[in-house]
Amino acid sequence: MRWSPGFADQTVSRLIYLGLCIITLWAGSALINYSIETKFCKDYLLVWMVCNQRLRERQIKWPEFDGTNHAIYMNRLIRKMTGAGIYPPRSNTTTPYTYLLNRLWKGKEKIFVLLLKDRMIIYGMSRHTFERVDRYVDGKVSLNGGRLRGKIGKHGLAIIGIWRM
Repeated sequence: MRWSPGFADQTVSRLIYLGLCIITLWAGSALINYSIETKFCKDYLLVWMVCNQRLRERQIKWPEFDGTNHAIYMNRLIRKMTGAGIYPPRSNTTTPYTYLLNRLWKGKEKIFVLLLKDRMIIYGMSRHTFERVDRYVDGKVSLNGGRLRGKIGKHGLAIIGIWRM
């Protein structure tokens, strides 16, 4: 079967336009995801680091952390912070120490931040998120090197980030 020249031109034009639409959708999604990740790093994690520095500068006594009372500890810490005029970053959840990272075409990540005097521990990051944050913090990706180190979680799906001060 032979195609007429007009039909062939229309088919090729449609394929080109379809390809351009797919490339535009892919690039737009990547740009949106990049901005979501950048906002998470700059507007959330870095603000926690600044809060840590301010607490240490003012020599405020940190609440006791026994290794099991994560949410209770963070609630006590936030009360001490706000009492001293130091405000935690805004979160997209009801508590300032949890964050829901919701990118396009990827699953949601429930992030939990535990702020200690000498480090910040970030629970629930995917490998992709850890790599983005580590590239932002250290300039290169390494689980065992730099200021941000990673530890693979119990089930192998999430990475626990340990950001040293």
